[in-house]
Amino acid sequence: MPDAFHMKKIRKILRRIIADLRASCWALVVFGILYLVIHWMFGAFCPMLVLTGIPCPGCGLTRAFLFLARGEMGRAVSINPSILPMLFFLLYCGYFRYIKGGRIRYLGGALSVLVIAMLAIYGYRMYLYFPNRAPYVYMEKNIAAEWIPGYGEWIRRLFRF
Repeated sequence: MPDAFHMKKIRKILRRIIADLRASCWALVVFGILYLVIHWMFGAFCPMLVLTGIPCPGCGLTRAFLFLARGEMGRAVSINPSILPMLFFLLYCGYFRYIKGGRIRYLGGALSVLVIAMLAIYGYRMYLYFPNRAPYVYMEKNIAAEWIPGYGEWIRRLFRF
């Protein structure tokens, strides 16, 4: 059982988390509605996938987080290895924001490392798997293919599939 000092610290951390959730409540509701509408219309939520039919560096991260939450680290990494740098980034930010109770130190640098890692993983996996392995597949039903004549054929020739 934690002593009084640790209980006080835990309550302080929980208050910070609850305050952030309250402050972003409406944004989360709007995001949720937007997610449902776009997913219903296009069968996906990723803006890059919906617009171009090509997956983005973050495609598969939601599924990877869900696998991670269930303790299936191997499946999470196989869906999108970017889950690991993303997890480290979130833990880093959470430590400074909630445990330390202050600003996130070196946020720009940490975010730069995250973006570079995600782009490197994306490029490598697109080279290996596109367009034959989920989540690195071409989505035929996309806005560019509907609005730009010959777009789908151009993408197929560009990526040779």
